[in-house]
Amino acid sequence: MSRPTAGAAMGGGRAFVDATGTPVPLRGPVVRVVATDPGVGALLRELGADVVGCAGPLEGVDPVGDERAPDPDAVRALRPDAIVTGATGRRHDLADPALLGRLRDIAPTIAVDLGRRAASAADLRALLGTVQPPPHRSRGRHED
Repeated sequence: MSRPTAGAAMGGGRAFVDATGTPVPLRGPVVRVVATDPGVGALLRELGADVVGCAGPLEGVDPVGDERAPDPDAVRALRPDAIVTGATGRRHDLADPALLGRLRDIAPTIAVDLGRRAASAADLRALLGTVQPPPHRSRGRHED
């Protein structure tokens, strides 16, 4: 299994290979992400990702359903660049396996194995590329 690279993740012509071993074609830069459980969401936030929604409770993030059971309509409304799930036994860790197809219709859906946290963090760094904080906007002379 080839390791993903930031160039590949940022639309450099190759698919991102997730924890299930599945190549996931990306549509462009991954900036806005939805997590399907709080563990995945917390890891994404630690890496500086813009987590716009999470299935299950994650402080400061819009809820999109119950843990491991995101509501596809709520996810779609957030317009994510990617959806990140946990993985167990090289399978997406979702409460209902039928959700996977619906999520894939919304955005590239990528699994990470939280049991291999260091490898998952490296994979997510490659997926996200270099995360930059929002630019600081200084006030102009005419703005008080």
